Amino acid sequence: MNLTRVTVVVAGLLVASSAQAQGVYVGGAVGAEAVRTSSTESGGITYENGSGDAFAGAIRVGTFLTSHVGLELEYFRPGEIESDGGGPIYLTENPGLAYSFTDGRFGDLGSLTFPSIISQSMSVRTSTISALLTARQSLSGRVELVYLGGVGFSRVVREIEYGFPRGILPLTPEIQRSYSTRNTQFAAGPVVGIEVRAGMTDHAQVVAGLRLHALGQAVVDGWMIRPSIGLAWKF
Repeated sequence: MNLTRVTVVVAGLLVASSAQAQGVYVGGAVGAEAVRTSSTESGGITYENGSGDAFAGAIRVGTFLTSHVGLELEYFRPGEIESDGGGPIYLTENPGLAYSFTDGRFGDLGSLTFPSIISQSMSVRTSTISALLTARQSLSGRVELVYLGGVGFSRVVREIEYGFPRGILPLTPEIQRSYSTRNTQFAAGPVVGIEVRAGMTDHAQVVAGLRLHALGQAVVDGWMIRPSIGLAWKF
């Protein structure tokens, strides 16, 4: 399903229902992202696929259709999660790179073959637009508990840079090069969450919550935990 169409549809529902709803709110939050993905161990080396932690920010707009049930649209953008990609890679296609060394007094000193080893570094960022159904439960006059569930549409960007590690090969222009690849993939997965909203005034609320996203795809195969705290303004 096209991400833009989903965003437009949900936003249209929010606008169309605002006249009959209990009120529209907008909010912003700062948070964090903890990503845990599948990994592979081979030869004592663990190859990760994007696990890590990052700071993040979010903006939200929502409305309550009744006194207890509502809709919310959230855009969540985390920082990049960086890793070393699991260590060196040994290129089996090329058994080695040979270099000859000479000396002015002794002539040819022979050749030395270096193994074809490259290292890799990786960064992953998963930005998500979530369309959520919300249900709230009043705990006191100004405090309410809100349950959220829906679907998250994610844009996953993974960049990998390959290069020869320092000290492995002699410093020559021919081998002081790095290569990079960029993979962008779109995915959808379920989202569940829970929030505590505490009223500061008749319009302002402090919102603290936790959301869990699940993804299953070629770029990221795992789940994301996203705690956050922020402010919301009710109209």
